[in-house]
Amino acid sequence: MKLRSHLPTLLLCASLLPVSISYAAEEATVVTINGKSISSETFDQYIAMRAQQVQLSGAISSEQRKLLLQEFINSELLYNAAVKAGIDQLPAVKAEIEMHTKNIIINNGVQKQLSDALTEAALREAYQQQYGQGTAEYHTRHILVKNESDANNILAALKRGEDFKRLAGVSSIDPSSSEGGDLGWLSTDQMPTTFATVVKNLKPGEYSPLPAKSRFGWHIILLEEQRQISPPPFEAVAEKIAQTLQGKVVKEYIDELRNNATIEIK
Repeated sequence: MKLRSHLPTLLLCASLLPVSISYAAEEATVVTINGKSISSETFDQYIAMRAQQVQLSGAISSEQRKLLLQEFINSELLYNAAVKAGIDQLPAVKAEIEMHTKNIIINNGVQKQLSDALTEAALREAYQQQYGQGTAEYHTRHILVKNESDANNILAALKRGEDFKRLAGVSSIDPSSSEGGDLGWLSTDQMPTTFATVVKNLKPGEYSPLPAKSRFGWHIILLEEQRQISPPPFEAVAEKIAQTLQGKVVKEYIDELRNNATIEIK
């Protein structure tokens, strides 16, 4: 399985490879400019670069190819004229060329690290850690009040047998009060931490024995139901996992380089 990396790069897009392949069998020389032969491979690389710049995917038409050839010729003529005038030897230009060259090499080096690290085995391991056997979801209700004493009074009323939905409707300051405190189905990562901790320890039909505090106030929580959501297919989330992991891979690579380097800041 081969996955695309989303690291910004000057490399050619994989989606543009068919462009160069489709013309690879053509004549070796596309055009000669002032005696210099331009190969089809060089021109195809130029096409791929330009297509990436304008976000064009897929094969280009013969008319687009003709226009790009004229653009390429103009580019070559301008480049040769600038070199003849010594522009490439100006200190500022040489520094800029060096910087661009360095960036291209850096990008290719990082791409190699990503390619080596983001194997299918690594992605499947991350998939297992992130999704495991699925995700638990909880159908909850709550009564939200501003202070702990109000929450304790509501708990006392519940213990006397009063209806949770009715108490939510008359006491809760949350918009869900109109629905009897119904919050619908949520996973624990969608809940405040203290709220989630309480929910995970309840059985369906139970309410929290103590008020739970969050930044919103004090909650009395009722767990209605619990269900297990099957994990998505690996293929459906592999790209997302790769995007998440690549930052970690790059950071570890840089950390390793720094640890093995002698750096003196003056």
